[in-house]
Amino acid sequence: MKKFILASASSRRKSLLEKIGVPFTAIESNLDEQAEVDNDYSPYEWVKAVAAKKGHAVFDKTDVEPDTVIISADTIVTDMGKILHRPKTKEEARKMLSSISGRKHTVYTGLTLIFVGADGKIENEESFVDATDVYMHKLTDDEIEAYISTDEPYDKAGGYGIQGKGALLIESIYGDYYTVVGLPLAILYRGLKRNGVDILDFWKN
Repeated sequence: MKKFILASASSRRKSLLEKIGVPFTAIESNLDEQAEVDNDYSPYEWVKAVAAKKGHAVFDKTDVEPDTVIISADTIVTDMGKILHRPKTKEEARKMLSSISGRKHTVYTGLTLIFVGADGKIENEESFVDATDVYMHKLTDDEIEAYISTDEPYDKAGGYGIQGKGALLIESIYGDYYTVVGLPLAILYRGLKRNGVDILDFWKN
């Protein structure tokens, strides 16, 4: 049976893997995305490159056991093609939420699967990118101020979390909810299965 490493310290991604019954070890990549990836990349290229770099960073610094799959992901929010990173201050969070209030923005998640063979070396690697359009309610100043007074915006791309208090800000989405949360589960399942790893096998034990 394959072993899994989640190249992330994200509580959201951990929770999603637990939800689908995949046993894993979480190892943070500690990658500085903005320092490692070309800022001229398109959103698609950005999340694809960062997801792959996170996985390789964990492989390079960890004594990975044979027959292991490293799962790594990155999520960004884009407004009119511009990447919105995590806000560091209330002012940045206020500006981000004001800019996407009342209209559509797009969330991209990149996913990389690194398959480590019986000899402990990488035998295969696949990367995927998925996009979901998110429509946000027209927010009042009071709603924005209340939300940025919580701790939720500051570790999330775009300054909100759809799986938490930020759910109240969202009108609708077009696409995969789990892409917005940060780990597209259906794509993960089919990417693993195409490489001979079936998550359903874990349900039978």
